[in-house]
Amino acid sequence: MNNLDTFIAVTTAIIFILIVSHTCGRIFQYIGQPKVVGEMISGVLLGPTCFGYFCPDLSAQIFSKEMMPFLFVISNLGLSFYMFLIGSEIDFKNFTPKILKRSSLLSSVAIIFPFIFGAIAALWYFDIFTMPGISFTSFTIFLGTAFAITAFPMLARILDEKKILNTEIGVLTISSACIQDVVSWILLSFVTAAAAHKGMEAGYITLFGGMGFIAIVFLIVRPLLKIIGKRSQKHGYLSQPDFVIIVVLLLAAALITDKLGLYSVFGGFILGLAVPRDPVFSKGIQDKLKDFTQAILLPLFFTFSGLNANMLVLGNLTNFVPTLIIIGFAFFSKYASALIAMKLTGFSWRESSAIGGLTNARGLMELIVANIGLSYAVITKDLYSILVLIAILTTLFAMPIYNFSMGIKKKSKK
Repeated sequence: MNNLDTFIAVTTAIIFILIVSHTCGRIFQYIGQPKVVGEMISGVLLGPTCFGYFCPDLSAQIFSKEMMPFLFVISNLGLSFYMFLIGSEIDFKNFTPKILKRSSLLSSVAIIFPFIFGAIAALWYFDIFTMPGISFTSFTIFLGTAFAITAFPMLARILDEKKILNTEIGVLTISSACIQDVVSWILLSFVTAAAAHKGMEAGYITLFGGMGFIAIVFLIVRPLLKIIGKRSQKHGYLSQPDFVIIVVLLLAAALITDKLGLYSVFGGFILGLAVPRDPVFSKGIQDKLKDFTQAILLPLFFTFSGLNANMLVLGNLTNFVPTLIIIGFAFFSKYASALIAMKLTGFSWRESSAIGGLTNARGLMELIVANIGLSYAVITKDLYSILVLIAILTTLFAMPIYNFSMGIKKKSKK
């Protein structure tokens, strides 16, 4: 495939993805779901579950093997940009000592109990869903991590879309999700290190390297960002050269964290936390990045994930019961542990249930975990499809559980 053919193939695929993604997003908005849930499901529909099943020749033509690396690169850059935006929007004034204490407790129980249930599932299904050469320990850590992880970026987008990101529940949930995912990525780094035969010391490199990265961002990079912020405030706008500096820093942060094994999305998020909250600077970043990232880049990742998931394999009797058990374990362990923990800290049952529903969303991060498990040949494609289904169902039920718990009724369409 020459350069012109590659351009035509990639552009055609992107056009097709965007049309389907935004159509699904609008449909799900109409029925009261966040748009991002529809976009995520559109990715699965474009894969072998639907489009690839009914139109195999056309699917193979649009999503050819030659263009998949390009889709992978673009979609992962989009994730990093999106997490940078989320980090830059977090209001630190809401992080009171009370919230931090509660988020630490929520993070602990929402990691430990799902991990235990994941370990039980690993014990039962090790022989069924593990690739050759993977140890029981590695598979247990992987599945426990898949249960423990929370849809940090997608949850942030849902909270932002529903205008509850900076409420008490929103701040508590998103801060807890951040902690849960950092711990989950550290655990996952040990699995990938073992799968790639790099040795368990790679996991420690991830742990201490991540700490060093955060220190560098806040001690060295943040003062530079403050200078850019003051300059933007003085001029009344974010200049193009300063915007280029920010993008270079963002790409470097994504590259470094990916090399450390923390995945590129955390590099973007940590850098976003470090940017100054000056009004002109913040508006400049949002104006230049937000719409393009959310509307164009993020749907590409959902599709990239969906192309590897085939939900049709879950219909056979061999996979049916394990699928129900794994989904049940994943849902119950996260929701129930969060519900009880928040009730014990003083929230009402309604508020505790709402937090449990939001924390239970796996979404985007589950898709990333599943992709890593498949890429490193840790899990079979059947388990990959189950994890994608968990990502969809737990995210799909997040807002209905929140609305029902808080007594919020769906507004009728006029």
